[in-house]
Amino acid sequence: MTRNKTALQGATVEADVVIIGSGIAGALSAYTLAKAGLKVIILEAGPRIERSHIVQKFTETHKFDYSSGFPNEDWAPRPDWEPGEDLYFEHTGNTEARIEYLRAVGGTTWHWSGGAARLMPVDMKLRSTYGAGNDWPIDYKDLEPFYTLAEKEMGVSGDMAQPPKIAPPRKEDFPLPPIPHSYADKIIAKGLDKIGISYSKPSVARNSRPYDNRSQCMGFGTCSPICPSGAQYSAMVHIEKAEKLGVRVLDNTRVDRLIPNDKNNIGTVFATRSDGTTLSARAKVFILAANGIESPRLLLMSANEIHPKGLTNSSGQLGRNFFEHPGIVARVLMPKPVYPRGPEDTMGSPDFRDGPFRRTRAGWLLGFHNRAFIHEVADKTLQEGLHPPQLDRAIRDTALRLITINTQMEQLPNFKNGMTLDWTRRDRAGQPFMQIRYDLSDYERASFDDARLVFKRIADALDAKVISVSAPLVHHHPMGMTMMGADAKTSVVDATCRSHDHANLYIVGASVFPAGGIDSPTLTIAALALRTATHIADTWHTQAH
Repeated sequence: MTRNKTALQGATVEADVVIIGSGIAGALSAYTLAKAGLKVIILEAGPRIERSHIVQKFTETHKFDYSSGFPNEDWAPRPDWEPGEDLYFEHTGNTEARIEYLRAVGGTTWHWSGGAARLMPVDMKLRSTYGAGNDWPIDYKDLEPFYTLAEKEMGVSGDMAQPPKIAPPRKEDFPLPPIPHSYADKIIAKGLDKIGISYSKPSVARNSRPYDNRSQCMGFGTCSPICPSGAQYSAMVHIEKAEKLGVRVLDNTRVDRLIPNDKNNIGTVFATRSDGTTLSARAKVFILAANGIESPRLLLMSANEIHPKGLTNSSGQLGRNFFEHPGIVARVLMPKPVYPRGPEDTMGSPDFRDGPFRRTRAGWLLGFHNRAFIHEVADKTLQEGLHPPQLDRAIRDTALRLITINTQMEQLPNFKNGMTLDWTRRDRAGQPFMQIRYDLSDYERASFDDARLVFKRIADALDAKVISVSAPLVHHHPMGMTMMGADAKTSVVDATCRSHDHANLYIVGASVFPAGGIDSPTLTIAALALRTATHIADTWHTQAH
């Protein structure tokens, strides 16, 4: 440790491109640029981790959140929602957005659920189609070839049999066939048939057969918090591929600020390492890929006398327009065992995603979880005062009959929702404390009411009972706070994800989304990262640096 400290104290590293963040956006960007012959360095705040170690940590933890087995280091803290723990940021709105994400090499794809759906063309033109929300400054056709490339790189399993009206247009087949329905799905499907709700096999970045030196899915059912076998894609796939091409990944290296030069380009980024040493990184191009929360935060923290409201903020939009995928979750008790086990999400319905109703209320996704949630069942059963062996039988009976119905709503960006920094308070890393304002509008609430009615219809069709419906929650998909747009007066980055204010700074990730549809943003993040990195590489070679 002493040797590293001496070597890196006040040191400067240089590259053609410096990328901040090693999640899927940073990893795919690095891989693409390295293939094009550029020298790339990735700076990652968190540590490098091993899959087997994390699996072991989850067998030891008493916590139930999806992040509890992963590092939460003092120099790279993250949200922790256990009672009494460091919540990392403060909520100032009427609704609490309990967002989870990781800070480690590979980012949050270590513990995502694998959802890899494309946006629908109409999702990118919501305002021009329905008069609500925002339009993207690019069309679906601009992103389609990069969706195809992202699916190949990640190994997406999907069903080509979906009706065109509910499936985005595509020029090539999925790389892998779909993950089959679970036993519980097949029983639920009989009820959906009775009431005319269609269903399909979702597209997921999970191997339905061996692919890219990764195994076939083994059905552990722990996609979140972690896939033990590695059959589910994580950004480590492309971190390792990028490193083989010469990309240098500096872990435990937390970027604290970006520093513009006299030409108003980013000249240097300043970082602190886990051992207290400091590091400066210089490049001709910088890519900010820290995630939907940390990217806008870093730009706000980089405020200076010339840019008192933060970098890339001449529009006043930085840190504003925060939106998510809110939803509600129902627990339904079936009359007979359905054995909910297998990959997390193997069936969903797109029936509620689009239509003229989107003028006044949100489109939403209906999904079914293959998970028993035994801890919830055990807690409730213990409260009933049972003792073994009756207790054991009761837990088993309920767990085997319980199904979970999940919803994800689109949400309209709201300028009032967003992030501010409290410079009078500091987190464990010594950085200004984040305050997040998050409220829901009548647009989203109207679709919660619609979903509750659908829950009841499904339960009745299955001769089952809805035993609980959650309060609104979020799906850990922070979007919007560095929004993309054609007009520099109303957005932060342009259609190539380049900052309107700093010509050599690009931002990749869900924070640039002007609208988010109803599905997981990960595949769109990947496609945008590939598109942006390709643009940078093409521009680089055209200008012959």
